[in-house]
Amino acid sequence: MSTAEPDLEVALRRVMVGYRVVGAVWLWLLVAVVVLTETGFNLPLVMGAGVLAAAWTGATVWSSGVPGILRTPWWIAADVAVSAAVIAFAAFAGTDRGFYGGYPFSTVLLAAYSGGIPGGFVAAGVLSVVSVVFLGVYLGNPGEVITSALVYVAGAGVSVWGIGVIRRNDAQRRALEQRLASEEVERARSQERADTAVALHDSVLQTLALIQRRSDDPAAVRSVARQQERELRDWLSGSRSRLGGGTAATLAAAIADVAAELETRYPCRVEVVTVGDVALGTGTDALVAATREALLNVAKHAAVQTAAVYAEVEDTNATVFVRDRGAGFEPGAVPPDRRGISESIVGRVRRHGGDAVIRSTPGAGTEVELRIPLARS
Repeated sequence: MSTAEPDLEVALRRVMVGYRVVGAVWLWLLVAVVVLTETGFNLPLVMGAGVLAAAWTGATVWSSGVPGILRTPWWIAADVAVSAAVIAFAAFAGTDRGFYGGYPFSTVLLAAYSGGIPGGFVAAGVLSVVSVVFLGVYLGNPGEVITSALVYVAGAGVSVWGIGVIRRNDAQRRALEQRLASEEVERARSQERADTAVALHDSVLQTLALIQRRSDDPAAVRSVARQQERELRDWLSGSRSRLGGGTAATLAAAIADVAAELETRYPCRVEVVTVGDVALGTGTDALVAATREALLNVAKHAAVQTAAVYAEVEDTNATVFVRDRGAGFEPGAVPPDRRGISESIVGRVRRHGGDAVIRSTPGAGTEVELRIPLARS
Protein backbone atom coordinates (compact mmCIF):
# COMPACT_ATOMS: atom_id res chain seq x y z
CA MET A 1 0.00 0.00 0.00
CA SER A 2 1.39 3.42 -0.95
CA THR A 3 2.22 5.86 1.87
CA ALA A 4 2.93 8.82 -0.39
CA GLU A 5 1.62 12.10 0.94
CA PRO A 6 -1.31 13.53 -1.05
CA ASP A 7 -0.41 16.43 -3.32
CA LEU A 8 -2.97 18.63 -1.56
CA GLU A 9 -1.20 18.28 1.79
CA VAL A 10 2.11 19.22 0.20
CA ALA A 11 0.51 22.30 -1.37
CA LEU A 12 -1.20 23.34 1.88
CA ARG A 13 2.02 22.95 3.83
CA ARG A 14 3.87 25.11 1.33
CA VAL A 15 1.23 27.82 1.70
CA MET A 16 1.47 27.73 5.50
CA VAL A 17 5.27 27.81 5.48
CA GLY A 18 5.21 30.53 2.85
CA TYR A 19 3.08 32.72 5.10
CA ARG A 20 5.49 32.02 7.97
CA VAL A 21 8.33 33.41 5.82
CA VAL A 22 6.19 36.43 4.92
CA GLY A 23 5.42 36.97 8.61
CA ALA A 24 9.11 36.88 9.51
CA VAL A 25 9.98 39.37 6.76
CA TRP A 26 7.10 41.56 7.91
CA LEU A 27 8.44 41.49 11.49
CA TRP A 28 11.95 42.46 10.38
CA LEU A 29 10.62 45.37 8.32
CA LEU A 30 8.84 46.69 11.42
CA VAL A 31 12.01 46.14 13.46
CA ALA A 32 13.88 48.27 10.95
CA VAL A 33 11.23 50.98 11.23
CA VAL A 34 11.54 50.96 15.03
CA VAL A 35 15.33 51.14 14.93
CA LEU A 36 15.31 54.01 12.42
CA THR A 37 12.48 56.10 13.86
CA GLU A 38 12.36 55.55 17.63
CA THR A 39 14.65 56.15 20.57
CA GLY A 40 14.82 54.95 24.15
CA PHE A 41 13.75 51.38 23.43
CA ASN A 42 15.46 48.18 24.52
CA LEU A 43 17.51 47.24 21.46
CA PRO A 44 18.51 43.73 22.65
CA LEU A 45 14.84 42.79 23.11
CA VAL A 46 13.89 44.20 19.70
CA MET A 47 16.74 42.39 17.97
CA GLY A 48 16.14 39.27 20.07
CA ALA A 49 12.55 39.10 18.82
CA GLY A 50 13.76 39.40 15.23
CA VAL A 51 16.48 36.77 15.64
CA LEU A 52 14.12 34.36 17.40
CA ALA A 53 11.50 34.73 14.66
CA ALA A 54 14.10 34.31 11.91
CA ALA A 55 15.67 31.24 13.54
CA TRP A 56 12.33 29.55 14.11
CA THR A 57 11.25 30.38 10.55
CA GLY A 58 14.39 28.65 9.29
CA ALA A 59 13.56 25.63 11.45
CA THR A 60 10.02 25.64 10.06
CA VAL A 61 11.24 25.69 6.47
CA TRP A 62 13.67 22.85 7.15
CA SER A 63 11.08 20.75 9.00
CA SER A 64 8.53 21.18 6.21
CA GLY A 65 10.68 18.91 4.07
CA VAL A 66 10.00 16.01 6.46
CA PRO A 67 6.30 15.05 6.21
CA GLY A 68 4.54 14.88 9.54
CA ILE A 69 6.82 16.99 11.76
CA LEU A 70 4.75 20.16 11.50
CA ARG A 71 1.63 18.22 12.52
CA THR A 72 3.00 16.83 15.79
CA PRO A 73 1.67 18.23 19.10
CA TRP A 74 5.13 19.16 20.35
CA TRP A 75 5.81 21.24 17.24
CA ILE A 76 2.50 23.10 17.58
CA ALA A 77 3.25 23.79 21.26
CA ALA A 78 6.77 25.03 20.47
CA ASP A 79 5.45 27.22 17.65
CA VAL A 80 2.88 28.83 19.96
CA ALA A 81 5.58 29.39 22.57
CA VAL A 82 7.85 31.17 20.06
CA SER A 83 5.06 33.50 18.90
CA ALA A 84 4.09 34.20 22.52
CA ALA A 85 7.72 35.08 23.25
CA VAL A 86 7.83 37.44 20.26
CA ILE A 87 4.71 39.24 21.56
CA ALA A 88 6.25 39.45 25.06
CA PHE A 89 9.50 40.88 23.67
CA ALA A 90 7.49 43.54 21.86
CA ALA A 91 5.66 44.41 25.08
CA PHE A 92 8.85 44.77 27.17
CA ALA A 93 11.00 46.44 24.50
CA GLY A 94 9.68 49.90 25.30
CA THR A 95 8.67 50.77 21.73
CA ASP A 96 5.78 53.03 20.82
CA ARG A 97 4.06 50.28 18.85
CA GLY A 98 4.05 46.51 18.56
CA PHE A 99 6.54 45.39 15.94
CA TYR A 100 5.66 41.72 15.60
CA GLY A 101 3.40 42.35 12.57
CA GLY A 102 1.74 39.26 11.13
CA TYR A 103 4.23 36.77 12.51
CA PRO A 104 2.04 35.41 15.36
CA PHE A 105 -0.85 34.90 12.94
CA SER A 106 1.31 32.44 11.00
CA THR A 107 1.22 30.29 14.14
CA VAL A 108 -2.58 30.30 14.05
CA LEU A 109 -2.51 29.21 10.40
CA LEU A 110 0.00 26.43 11.05
CA ALA A 111 -1.97 25.23 14.08
CA ALA A 112 -5.19 25.18 12.05
CA TYR A 113 -3.43 23.22 9.30
CA SER A 114 -1.76 20.80 11.70
CA GLY A 115 -4.30 20.40 14.50
CA GLY A 116 -7.65 21.22 12.95
CA ILE A 117 -10.29 22.85 15.17
CA PRO A 118 -8.56 22.11 18.51
CA GLY A 119 -5.14 23.21 17.31
CA GLY A 120 -6.35 26.37 15.60
CA PHE A 121 -8.50 27.66 18.45
CA VAL A 122 -6.06 26.67 21.21
CA ALA A 123 -3.30 28.60 19.45
CA ALA A 124 -5.62 31.57 18.90
CA GLY A 125 -6.72 31.48 22.54
CA VAL A 126 -3.17 31.33 23.92
CA LEU A 127 -1.96 34.19 21.73
CA SER A 128 -5.05 36.25 22.61
CA VAL A 129 -4.35 35.78 26.34
CA VAL A 130 -0.69 36.68 25.83
CA SER A 131 -1.73 39.81 23.96
CA VAL A 132 -4.13 40.82 26.73
CA VAL A 133 -1.60 40.21 29.49
CA PHE A 134 1.45 41.83 27.91
CA LEU A 135 0.14 44.38 25.45
CA GLY A 136 -2.84 45.45 27.53
CA VAL A 137 -0.97 45.65 30.82
CA TYR A 138 2.43 46.90 29.77
CA LEU A 139 1.60 48.97 26.71
CA GLY A 140 -1.80 50.13 27.86
CA ASN A 141 -3.14 49.86 24.32
CA PRO A 142 -6.60 48.20 24.56
CA GLY A 143 -7.39 48.89 20.90
CA GLU A 144 -4.40 46.90 19.70
CA VAL A 145 -5.20 44.13 22.18
CA ILE A 146 -8.80 43.78 20.99
CA THR A 147 -7.73 43.87 17.35
CA SER A 148 -5.11 41.19 17.89
CA ALA A 149 -7.48 38.91 19.78
CA LEU A 150 -10.20 39.26 17.15
CA VAL A 151 -7.74 38.60 14.34
CA TYR A 152 -6.43 35.45 16.02
CA VAL A 153 -9.83 33.96 16.86
CA ALA A 154 -11.54 34.91 13.60
CA GLY A 155 -8.49 33.82 11.63
CA ALA A 156 -8.51 30.45 13.37
CA GLY A 157 -12.18 29.93 12.52
CA VAL A 158 -11.80 30.90 8.88
CA SER A 159 -8.60 28.87 8.48
CA VAL A 160 -10.03 25.73 10.04
CA TRP A 161 -13.18 25.99 7.93
CA GLY A 162 -11.33 26.73 4.69
CA ILE A 163 -8.72 24.00 5.13
CA GLY A 164 -11.44 21.54 6.10
CA VAL A 165 -13.48 22.31 2.98
CA ILE A 166 -10.41 21.93 0.77
CA ARG A 167 -9.47 18.62 2.36
CA ARG A 168 -12.99 17.20 2.14
CA ASN A 169 -13.29 18.17 -1.52
CA ASP A 170 -9.90 16.63 -2.25
CA ALA A 171 -10.86 13.42 -0.45
CA GLN A 172 -14.07 13.21 -2.49
CA ARG A 173 -12.12 13.85 -5.69
CA ARG A 174 -9.57 11.14 -4.92
CA ALA A 175 -12.32 8.68 -3.97
CA LEU A 176 -14.09 9.43 -7.26
CA GLU A 177 -10.86 9.00 -9.22
CA GLN A 178 -10.22 5.67 -7.50
CA ARG A 179 -13.76 4.52 -8.25
CA LEU A 180 -13.44 5.58 -11.89
CA ALA A 181 -10.10 3.79 -12.15
CA SER A 182 -11.65 0.62 -10.71
CA GLU A 183 -14.55 0.87 -13.14
CA GLU A 184 -12.12 1.37 -16.02
CA VAL A 185 -10.19 -1.75 -15.01
CA GLU A 186 -13.42 -3.71 -14.76
CA ARG A 187 -14.56 -2.45 -18.17
CA ALA A 188 -11.22 -3.48 -19.65
CA ARG A 189 -11.52 -6.94 -18.09
CA SER A 190 -15.10 -7.27 -19.31
CA GLN A 191 -14.07 -6.24 -22.82
CA GLU A 192 -11.17 -8.68 -22.74
CA ARG A 193 -13.51 -11.50 -21.72
CA ALA A 194 -15.96 -10.52 -24.45
CA ASP A 195 -13.18 -10.34 -27.05
CA THR A 196 -11.91 -13.76 -25.99
CA ALA A 197 -15.37 -15.29 -26.21
CA VAL A 198 -15.96 -13.75 -29.62
CA ALA A 199 -12.54 -14.84 -30.89
CA LEU A 200 -13.19 -18.42 -29.82
CA HIS A 201 -16.61 -18.32 -31.45
CA ASP A 202 -15.20 -16.89 -34.66
CA SER A 203 -12.42 -19.40 -35.05
CA VAL A 204 -12.59 -22.50 -32.90
CA LEU A 205 -16.33 -23.15 -32.95
CA GLN A 206 -16.65 -22.31 -36.62
CA THR A 207 -13.72 -24.58 -37.44
CA LEU A 208 -15.42 -27.41 -35.56
CA ALA A 209 -18.55 -26.80 -37.60
CA LEU A 210 -16.48 -26.88 -40.79
CA ILE A 211 -14.86 -30.15 -39.73
CA GLN A 212 -18.28 -31.62 -39.05
CA ARG A 213 -19.53 -30.67 -42.51
CA ARG A 214 -16.41 -32.12 -44.19
CA SER A 215 -16.09 -35.24 -42.09
CA ASP A 216 -16.02 -37.35 -45.25
CA ASP A 217 -12.66 -35.81 -46.25
CA PRO A 218 -10.08 -36.84 -43.59
CA ALA A 219 -7.19 -35.01 -45.30
CA ALA A 220 -9.09 -31.73 -45.37
CA VAL A 221 -10.17 -32.19 -41.76
CA ARG A 222 -6.58 -32.76 -40.61
CA SER A 223 -5.39 -29.71 -42.55
CA VAL A 224 -8.05 -27.46 -41.05
CA ALA A 225 -7.39 -28.82 -37.55
CA ARG A 226 -3.62 -28.25 -37.82
CA GLN A 227 -4.13 -24.72 -39.13
CA GLN A 228 -6.55 -23.90 -36.33
CA GLU A 229 -4.20 -25.36 -33.72
CA ARG A 230 -1.34 -23.15 -34.94
CA GLU A 231 -3.54 -20.04 -34.95
CA LEU A 232 -4.89 -20.74 -31.48
CA ARG A 233 -1.43 -21.34 -30.00
CA ASP A 234 -0.10 -18.15 -31.57
CA TRP A 235 -3.05 -16.17 -30.28
CA LEU A 236 -2.77 -17.53 -26.73
CA SER A 237 0.96 -16.79 -26.67
CA GLY A 238 0.38 -13.21 -27.84
CA SER A 239 2.29 -13.48 -31.10
CA ARG A 240 -0.94 -13.08 -33.07
CA SER A 241 -3.33 -10.19 -32.33
CA ARG A 242 -6.42 -11.95 -33.66
CA LEU A 243 -7.51 -15.43 -34.63
CA GLY A 244 -7.78 -16.23 -38.30
CA GLY A 245 -6.74 -12.75 -39.45
CA GLY A 246 -3.18 -13.36 -40.68
CA THR A 247 -0.21 -11.18 -39.88
CA ALA A 248 -0.85 -8.22 -42.19
CA ALA A 249 0.26 -4.77 -41.06
CA THR A 250 -2.42 -2.65 -42.76
CA LEU A 251 -6.18 -2.72 -43.05
CA ALA A 252 -6.21 -3.35 -46.80
CA ALA A 253 -3.74 -6.23 -46.52
CA ALA A 254 -5.64 -7.77 -43.61
CA ILE A 255 -8.94 -7.69 -45.51
CA ALA A 256 -7.21 -9.25 -48.52
CA ASP A 257 -5.90 -12.02 -46.22
CA VAL A 258 -9.38 -12.61 -44.82
CA ALA A 259 -10.81 -12.85 -48.34
CA ALA A 260 -8.09 -15.31 -49.39
CA GLU A 261 -8.69 -17.41 -46.29
CA LEU A 262 -12.42 -17.56 -46.99
CA GLU A 263 -11.87 -18.58 -50.62
CA THR A 264 -9.56 -21.37 -49.42
CA ARG A 265 -12.05 -22.78 -46.95
CA TYR A 266 -15.31 -22.27 -48.83
CA PRO A 267 -16.46 -22.37 -52.47
CA CYS A 268 -17.06 -18.63 -52.48
CA ARG A 269 -15.21 -15.91 -54.39
CA VAL A 270 -14.67 -12.57 -52.63
CA GLU A 271 -14.26 -9.38 -54.64
CA VAL A 272 -12.32 -6.79 -52.61
CA VAL A 273 -12.07 -3.07 -53.35
CA THR A 274 -10.17 -0.77 -50.96
CA VAL A 275 -9.83 3.00 -51.07
CA GLY A 276 -7.08 4.31 -48.79
CA ASP A 277 -5.26 2.37 -46.12
CA VAL A 278 -4.21 2.60 -42.49
CA ALA A 279 -1.94 0.68 -40.14
CA LEU A 280 -3.65 -1.91 -37.99
CA GLY A 281 -4.44 -1.10 -34.39
CA THR A 282 -6.91 -2.18 -31.73
CA GLY A 283 -9.91 -0.64 -33.48
CA THR A 284 -8.99 -1.73 -37.01
CA ASP A 285 -8.20 -5.24 -35.75
CA ALA A 286 -11.78 -5.38 -34.51
CA LEU A 287 -12.97 -4.09 -37.89
CA VAL A 288 -11.07 -6.86 -39.72
CA ALA A 289 -12.42 -9.52 -37.36
CA ALA A 290 -16.00 -8.28 -37.82
CA THR A 291 -15.49 -8.26 -41.61
CA ARG A 292 -14.26 -11.85 -41.42
CA GLU A 293 -17.32 -12.88 -39.45
CA ALA A 294 -19.63 -11.18 -41.95
CA LEU A 295 -17.93 -13.00 -44.84
CA LEU A 296 -18.17 -16.31 -42.99
CA ASN A 297 -21.90 -15.75 -42.61
CA VAL A 298 -22.11 -15.15 -46.37
CA ALA A 299 -20.21 -18.35 -47.12
CA LYS A 300 -22.26 -20.46 -44.73
CA HIS A 301 -25.76 -19.05 -45.06
CA ALA A 302 -26.20 -16.87 -48.15
CA ALA A 303 -26.05 -19.70 -50.72
CA VAL A 304 -24.06 -17.59 -53.19
CA GLN A 305 -20.77 -18.07 -55.01
CA THR A 306 -19.66 -14.43 -54.80
CA ALA A 307 -19.40 -11.81 -52.07
CA ALA A 308 -18.22 -8.22 -52.35
CA VAL A 309 -16.16 -6.21 -49.86
CA TYR A 310 -15.67 -2.47 -50.15
CA ALA A 311 -13.33 -0.77 -47.64
CA GLU A 312 -12.71 2.96 -47.40
CA VAL A 313 -10.32 4.81 -45.11
CA GLU A 314 -11.07 8.48 -44.42
CA ASP A 315 -9.45 10.99 -42.08
CA THR A 316 -11.47 10.02 -39.03
CA ASN A 317 -13.16 6.72 -39.88
CA ALA A 318 -12.59 3.40 -41.58
CA THR A 319 -15.68 1.84 -43.17
CA VAL A 320 -16.22 -1.63 -44.62
CA PHE A 321 -19.25 -2.86 -46.57
CA VAL A 322 -19.84 -6.60 -47.02
CA ARG A 323 -22.53 -7.36 -49.62
CA ASP A 324 -24.07 -10.45 -51.13
CA ARG A 325 -27.10 -11.17 -53.31
CA GLY A 326 -27.99 -14.36 -51.54
CA ALA A 327 -30.82 -15.74 -49.46
CA GLY A 328 -30.98 -12.86 -47.01
CA PHE A 329 -32.70 -13.07 -43.64
CA GLU A 330 -34.78 -11.11 -41.16
CA PRO A 331 -32.34 -9.50 -38.66
CA GLY A 332 -35.01 -9.17 -35.99
CA ALA A 333 -35.75 -12.87 -36.12
CA VAL A 334 -32.24 -13.98 -35.12
CA PRO A 335 -32.38 -15.76 -31.71
CA PRO A 336 -30.64 -13.79 -28.93
CA ASP A 337 -28.39 -16.73 -28.06
CA ARG A 338 -26.75 -16.64 -31.50
CA ARG A 339 -23.51 -14.73 -30.98
CA GLY A 340 -22.36 -14.57 -34.60
CA ILE A 341 -24.10 -11.26 -35.34
CA SER A 342 -24.77 -9.74 -31.92
CA GLU A 343 -21.27 -10.23 -30.52
CA SER A 344 -18.86 -11.16 -33.30
CA ILE A 345 -20.03 -8.33 -35.57
CA VAL A 346 -22.14 -5.66 -33.84
CA GLY A 347 -20.81 -6.02 -30.28
CA ARG A 348 -17.19 -6.29 -31.37
CA VAL A 349 -17.30 -3.05 -33.38
CA ARG A 350 -19.27 -1.11 -30.76
CA ARG A 351 -16.88 -2.10 -27.98
CA HIS A 352 -14.22 -0.16 -29.87
CA GLY A 353 -16.32 2.97 -30.36
CA GLY A 354 -17.68 2.07 -33.79
CA ASP A 355 -21.03 1.01 -35.17
CA ALA A 356 -22.49 -1.76 -37.29
CA VAL A 357 -25.62 -1.66 -39.44
CA ILE A 358 -27.07 -4.81 -40.98
CA ARG A 359 -29.55 -4.48 -43.82
CA SER A 360 -31.09 -7.68 -45.11
CA THR A 361 -34.26 -8.82 -46.83
CA PRO A 362 -35.17 -12.47 -47.32
CA GLY A 363 -34.48 -13.40 -50.92
CA ALA A 364 -32.72 -10.10 -51.76
CA GLY A 365 -29.35 -10.42 -50.06
CA THR A 366 -27.56 -8.73 -47.18
CA GLU A 367 -25.39 -5.67 -46.64
CA VAL A 368 -23.28 -5.26 -43.51
CA GLU A 369 -21.86 -1.78 -42.87
CA LEU A 370 -19.03 -1.55 -40.34
CA ARG A 371 -17.51 1.72 -39.16
CA ILE A 372 -14.64 2.35 -36.73
CA PRO A 373 -13.20 5.73 -35.65
CA LEU A 374 -9.49 6.19 -36.30
CA ALA A 375 -7.11 7.62 -33.71
CA ARG A 376 -4.53 9.32 -35.89
CA SER A 377 -1.51 11.17 -34.48
